[in-house]
Order: sequence, then C-alpha cells, then structure tokens
Amino acid sequence: MDMHESTASLKEFAADAVVAFAYSDRPLSGGAAELDAAARGAFSRFLGRPAFKAELGDVVALPLDGPAEVGILAGLGAHAECDADALRRAARLAGRKALEMGLAHVGVAAADDAPGGDGAAREAALIGLSAGAYRFHTYKSEPGPAVERVTLLSAGGPQDPSLRRAAAVADGVRICRELIDTPPNDKTPDLLAERVTGLARAAGLECEVLGADRLAEMGAGGILAVGRGSAHPPALVVLRHDGGRGPWHAFVGKGLTFDSGGLDLKSQDGMLTMKSDMSGAAAVVGAMHAIARLGLEGRFLGVLGLAENMPGTGAYRPSDVLRMLGGATVEVSNTDAEGRLVLADGLSYVCSQGAKDVIDLATLTGAIVVALGTHRAGLFANEDALAESVLSAGGAAGERYWRMPLDREHKEALKSPVADTKSTGGRPGGSATAAAFLARFAGTTPWAHLDIAGTAFRDAKGPYGEGATGFGVETLVRFAAGA
Repeated sequence: MDMHESTASLKEFAADAVVAFAYSDRPLSGGAAELDAAARGAFSRFLGRPAFKAELGDVVALPLDGPAEVGILAGLGAHAECDADALRRAARLAGRKALEMGLAHVGVAAADDAPGGDGAAREAALIGLSAGAYRFHTYKSEPGPAVERVTLLSAGGPQDPSLRRAAAVADGVRICRELIDTPPNDKTPDLLAERVTGLARAAGLECEVLGADRLAEMGAGGILAVGRGSAHPPALVVLRHDGGRGPWHAFVGKGLTFDSGGLDLKSQDGMLTMKSDMSGAAAVVGAMHAIARLGLEGRFLGVLGLAENMPGTGAYRPSDVLRMLGGATVEVSNTDAEGRLVLADGLSYVCSQGAKDVIDLATLTGAIVVALGTHRAGLFANEDALAESVLSAGGAAGERYWRMPLDREHKEALKSPVADTKSTGGRPGGSATAAAFLARFAGTTPWAHLDIAGTAFRDAKGPYGEGATGFGVETLVRFAAGA
C-alpha cells in the first residue's frame, strides 16, 4: 500500500472513497462536515439513527456528489472518551469497509480536535486504516481486491512528518502480520532467518544469523534443546540499528515457527494457531524495520530466537536438565513451556552485549489470556521506570497493557531439587511464574516482559478480522523514539 499526501480540498479530490470521523456527542465538523456536504447532507440525516449513532464501531458508507465516489464515516464515540486506541479502531473499521467494497484509492481526513493533536490524529488514522485494509492472500489463486493507495487530506503542509512516521509504522506492522500469517511449512527457522535477512538488507539493518553450530559453541542450551526434535535446526538472528553513540537498547522476540508442544504434545485444537507462536519475533522485525526507515537516533538491538518445537527422535524430555547460555541449569518441567527457554538464551545474549535495557515479547502463556482476555497484554518488569516507559509508549500506540505482579513467591515456585531452577512453577499464577523465570536471565539489566498471547493473533472472525494483529510493533517504535 502506497501512502501519499494532498492539500487539495475534499471538493477537488478524486478517489474511490474518502474516510472521515464523527463524535457521537458533537456535530459533524472538519472533514466529516465536508463529507456531509459532498453527500448533500445525507450523513447528517443518517446520524443518530439506530444504524449509525457515531459510537465506536459504527461505520456507514454513502455515495458522494463529487470527484470522490464514496464517503465512509466512522464513529469515535464521545469526545471525552476518545483516545489513541479508539482512533485506530475506528480507522481500522473504515479500512476494512473500503477493502470489502473493493475501493482501491482512499483518501482520509483525520478527526478534528482529537486527543494528542492533529499530528497524532493523522498518524492514528493512517496506521489504523492501513491495518483495516490488510489482507493475506499470498496463497490464494485469485487474490481479490486491495486498497492500493491511501492519501492523507488536509495534511500539515508538504512532507507532513506524520505521514512519514505513519508509513514506516504501517509497513512494519504489515511485515509483522505477513510473517505471522505465513504457514509454518514456509517459515521454518532457516527459511524465516533467510527472509528476515532480506528484510534487514532492504531497511539498512545489520543482520547476523547464529546457526546451531555457533549456538553450541556459545553454550545456548535452551534454544538448542527446543529445536532438537525438529528436522530444521534453530537459529538466533541478531538485527542492529546503529543510530549514534550510547548504549544498546535491546528487543528480544520469541520465534517458535511452530509449536507442537514437543513430547508434552498439544491437542489438535491447541495446535491450530501455533504458526503464530513467533509473533514476538515478528513484532521485533517489524519494529526494527520501522526504526531503520525512520533513521531514529540511538542504538537498537533486535534478537529473534527461532526454533520449531517438534516431538522428533531427538526431542528434549521432561526432567532433562539443560545448561543455558551463561551457565545456569534448568530442570525441564514441561516441553510445552519452550518459549521461555528460547527467550532466556536471547536475554542472556543481549545482556552479554551490554544492553542498557531490554524488552522481550512473546506469546508465552495461556494464563495471561485467562487473566486479561484478548484486548490487553501482560507487562512484567524489574524496574518501575522502564515499565512506565512501555506503558506510555503503548498508550500512545493504542496498544493496551496491564502491569502484572512479580513477587518473591513466584520466584520461589521455580525451585528445583536438581538444578538452579525449574522451567515452570505450576498452574497457579502461570504467567507470573513464567515471567519470574525470565527475570533470572535478565539479571540486573532493566527488563520488561510483554506477554502478548491474547493480543497477537485472532483465531475467530470479528469486526477487526482474523489472523495476525501486528500488536507490539508500534509500542517498540514509540519506545525507541523516546529512548
């Protein structure tokens, strides 16, 4: 999807459609008022009816009397309750409507008087619309229609910076979603590493792939054990954006290209969405791609732990004791708790590189879905300042988190009679004990863990579509911009 800008008025703008936004408690204004005028007052007459009260989730499309053929009005709800998340959700629905209607060129007029100012509203509208118009038809014989071009109307002058930022983030989110939605036979660890290498080269990122032999030399016993049951060996992919002096800020992503559960085999239903178990790694790729495109100042290190967890003849077993990167030993409690072993080696690696701070992302536990549902991710951290930075970045990105406890009791649940620690702490507080396990490998480095198991992938049809969401990409980009 190409993004452009235009200072033309809506009366002069020719396209398949124009998108504008309305509040449920305010008269139509700005782009929405222009849209209404082009529709000869049809939107005003429609507003307030049961089908469109301009509540968040309401979308209506009507023909226009002008160069643009169709007007799409999306509701934002009450002005006082509108935030970054609402802006993106409304724009996503508008983008989805445009896709369903087969509209190839869409103009967008950002909401007036939106939270965060005009620039933030423009970015939210563009990123949201792009997300709503996303489709994954790579394997379709007949791909179908696509939104190919989006034009920002009433831009803040030539080369509006919000357009550049939105385009970079939207592209990073698209990359993330495409990687997740790709079937597992086409993204085994070696194939995914190859694809990431190409993406890195295109973005100007440094990329290094540490294969199984190198991992064995390093003593990365966690990721090697997880990958032993597969015909496709694991790899640690390292991405670097060196945007100046200073310490490295690190992102680590769980990259299980498919998770069968290993010898502790998942059920059939439990395996159906396991191509998405590399969503954390995909988010790191998307974020690093956007960071490089934007040329952000600072030094950023992205690490992907790629492995396939299969029950082959070399599979690791419950009760095995692994020696991890850095030397700590782990008693394996359950081979389906593999992501934390991969992440632990990734955390040890970035800490050995002198990272100032580290954020990891992972579809780690079903327990976080039980606790928070599918609209918030869990945030664990060993430092309040870093936690607040992540929460702030997520709030600006419209990606919601909830800080979870990390108590002494969670760490005590991991005590092992034969090793330095167990890999799991039992069912109670499962997401917290998983985080406590990871905290050990972060050591004293400021660390935050984002459990995105409920937010990274939707396996049922709904108003925002099904499949990968791209959750986490914009949070990391906004964190990087403020680091």
